[in-house]
Amino acid sequence: MFIPREVLQKYEIAGKIAREVREEIKNSVHEGMPLIDICEKVESLIRKKEGKPAFPCNVSINEIAAHYTSPPLDKQVIPKDSIVKVDIGAHIDGYIADTAITICFS
Repeated sequence: MFIPREVLQKYEIAGKIAREVREEIKNSVHEGMPLIDICEKVESLIRKKEGKPAFPCNVSINEIAAHYTSPPLDKQVIPKDSIVKVDIGAHIDGYIADTAITICFS
């Protein structure tokens, strides 16, 4: 199967953006932090790096395995001694890269 070079380049750029955002966000997340702040920071970083969010940032805590997206005006914060999963997706012209990180505070 032939994949045009420009398509591969868009995947590579999207992957680089997602990886960089994942590495930046892992040092920013802390107990007591509002989930909506994490979501807004992730999506802002993606845009700053000239990508677009592929989907709303997901921040899932403890027994919630995945796909919790903070709604507008969400007041939920990261509880003490929790496990936090942050799922990040970036795209360039619809070519998506997806990555996640798990952070353990216990």
